[in-house]
Parts: sequence; C-alpha cells; structure tokens
Amino acid sequence: MNSTRSKPSVVRSLTMSLVSCLAMSLAFHACADEASAAQANGNDGPAYGPELQGFDYPYPVARFALTSQRQVVRMAYMDVHPPHPNGRTAVLLHGKNFCSATWKQTIDVLTNAGYRVIAPDQIGFCKSTKPGHYQYSFQQLARNTHALLVALGVPRATLIAHSTGGMLAVRYALMYPRKTEQLVLVNPIGLEDWKAKGVPSISIDDWYARELKTSADGIRRYEQNT
Repeated sequence: MNSTRSKPSVVRSLTMSLVSCLAMSLAFHACADEASAAQANGNDGPAYGPELQGFDYPYPVARFALTSQRQVVRMAYMDVHPPHPNGRTAVLLHGKNFCSATWKQTIDVLTNAGYRVIAPDQIGFCKSTKPGHYQYSFQQLARNTHALLVALGVPRATLIAHSTGGMLAVRYALMYPRKTEQLVLVNPIGLEDWKAKGVPSISIDDWYARELKTSADGIRRYEQNT
C-alpha cells in the first residue's frame, strides 16, 4: 500500500468521526436536561447521575485525576488482576455508545488467561468527568490513556479496542509504538474513506441535531441488538 496516498484518507475519516464526537459532547447537556424533565414528569425509568451514579460496574471502579486543558478531570477505570498472572497487561478501549462495563465477558476471559486487564472510561463518557468545554481529539484521549497507564506502572500493553475505540487505539499505537505490545481491533470504524465512497459530509449542526434525537430507549435497543 502506498502510505503517502493512504494518509489523507485516514485523516478525512478521523476528522469525520471527531466531528461526531464533538456533536455528542454538545448534545450531552441537552440530553441530561431531557432526562431530568422526564423524571420530574413521573417517568419511572432508571435515573443515573452525570457520572452514572447508581449504575453498578462488574468490578470495582477507581478514578485517576489528571490536569488536561487547564482543568482537573477524573478518568474512571477498572483494574482487574488475574488469579495467575502471565506478566502481561491488556487495555480495553470502548466505543462511542459503550462503557468499559460492556467488556465484562472479555475481562473474565482475559483474566482467566493470566492478563491484568485495565478498562477505562474515556473522558466525556460513562463514569468519567464530562467537561463543559473540552477538545475531544483522539490525540488527547490517547494522552489521557497513556497518563493512566504510566500512573499504574504499566510500561507496555496489548490494546484491544472496539468501534470508535479502534480509532483511539490506532492513534495510541502511532503515538506510543514502544508502549504498544499488540494492537487488536474489534469491528473498528474510521478506517474507511466514506467521502471517496460518495457519502456526503455532515456539518456539526446536523450532527448535533441528530444526537438530540437519541433517547435512553433507543440506545438500550441498540445495545441489546449488537
């Protein structure tokens, strides 16, 4: 493959997905207001806090505080140790519509095989801090993940990543090749050049309007069907 020609395609795909992440971030507060209104109107559905307070994870959750973009944010993560260590660490990176808790079965398989497993919630997701103003670039998320691993004393790791997490894992491996032992992508997105395939670009305003149409029931059905 000609790497010179492939780079613009990857950059365009990364940019498109970053726009989606930005729109999701903008929509978060609107969705939170909608959930609060539904609760006030007597909706008996589950109600969780802004960092998923009240939603239990399969393993204990710790939080790593770091200063990023002139503010202190806290990254939630599970650090699961195996009964019989093989000396290796696997880091699980979730996708856009997922939390680290969805890796439960994978964590069980890996720890039984001897891996120490670290499964973080990225900043802006699930049990981690959701800043009102933040640049959600894959470079920034990779730096946050690397800072977490340094704090936990992990020199090298196998990255296992799903969906949008695959794009993050690729960026991490490019930024920290000596820290990446293996790269495993599970149904990743962002590696195709959709513009070249004829898919029209979408503005941030359109992405924002699309995110506002999401609902808890819709996300739940999506999770159950995937």
